[in-house]
Amino acid sequence: MNNATHLAKRPSAAVEPVQHRDTVAPPVDVYENGEELLLVADVPGASHEGIDVQLEKGMLTIHARRTEETSASPLAAEYRPRHYFRTFSVPQGIDATKIDAQLSAGVLRLRLAKSDSLKPRRVEVKQG
Repeated sequence: MNNATHLAKRPSAAVEPVQHRDTVAPPVDVYENGEELLLVADVPGASHEGIDVQLEKGMLTIHARRTEETSASPLAAEYRPRHYFRTFSVPQGIDATKIDAQLSAGVLRLRLAKSDSLKPRRVEVKQG
């Protein structure tokens, strides 16, 4: 019995359903001041539970999943559900323990606090 025949006679294994969704890079604005970096990402349709933000080895990753709000069958389907994915290189000196993430009206705001070594410091000049 050759291998192809053997494989054809195997009982079919259970197939895991896979839901394919397009993944796009969300538009992101990045701001910097003396205390922090601020990233503002547009992720319309993403829920609080569907957002995953990770900082690892100097890379900040944003993954946001859109949720379906309805269980009804569509009569017309122009809307295409999408997920969002974006990765940024983060400079050394960001305090990973002080990252703050807030989602409001489809806008994700990430505040990346700078460590003291990156913050501007005023040096006092002494007379003498």
